[in-house]
Amino acid sequence: MNKILFFKIIFLLTLTACSSTQKTQDLKHELVRGEEKFTYSDKNGDFIVRLSSGFNKKEKTFFSKRSLEVPTKEGHSVLEQSIVISDFGSLKKRKIILRPKMSQFNVWFDGKKYFSELKINPQKKSIDVKMISPEKQWNGIKQVKLPSTKALYCFFSQLVECIKTIGFMDLAIKKETGSMNFYVIWEGYPYLNETFTDFPSELISRAIFEYDGKTQEGEQRFNLKVAGQSIFYVVDKFEKMKKMFWVSQGISMMSSANKKSSDINSHAEMKEFGGSID
Repeated sequence: MNKILFFKIIFLLTLTACSSTQKTQDLKHELVRGEEKFTYSDKNGDFIVRLSSGFNKKEKTFFSKRSLEVPTKEGHSVLEQSIVISDFGSLKKRKIILRPKMSQFNVWFDGKKYFSELKINPQKKSIDVKMISPEKQWNGIKQVKLPSTKALYCFFSQLVECIKTIGFMDLAIKKETGSMNFYVIWEGYPYLNETFTDFPSELISRAIFEYDGKTQEGEQRFNLKVAGQSIFYVVDKFEKMKKMFWVSQGISMMSSANKKSSDINSHAEMKEFGGSID
């Protein structure tokens, strides 16, 4: 091979690698969320949700933490807690993706603790589920097979970050249109699935995430169609979630730090987004 051509190829490969590394570093910085408080309402009342995310440099993983709390005279009582962890990967050696790795979830019903742990098993192409609870049917270990597909998987509580990473949100906002197919992994399985109305008791659900226009405040809106229902997400200019409306379940969640609307306006937004889908 011509020496000049050889060095040109090496230079281009080095330049590409550096560019890819810089892109990953920039993306990591964008995904990090310091602890942010949200107001959360559902059919049971009003609560507080705390979200945070960051990186474990030693493990080279991205984690998201979530807690649901009820205000009390003594402070706050935790009703749900979860952490989900994903690895960075690539799709067709071009697109960066978040690849779900494991999750741990705790929920308290009537003062009793229910625990589940999910671990992705690449060798067996399945998810290992571990359950510890006061109820016999929700105890032990089992495996759930992953669908035979190369589609993207996202943990539910890490959904916005997962879709942002692959670049879909940025492209859809620029074009003001677009949708993508993927699978949702419900880290609250099997407990939270039982609390939702007309909702399947499944660990993995097929989903469509599509651009849904702008709000009156100029924020970007997306619609998650999953399990026969719609969940609307509103993101800011940095593509971080600021509001979520799951109308068919009576759930609304709004950032306290960025809350410009009154409670009355939030109810109006709930009605604007509509309900379930076919």
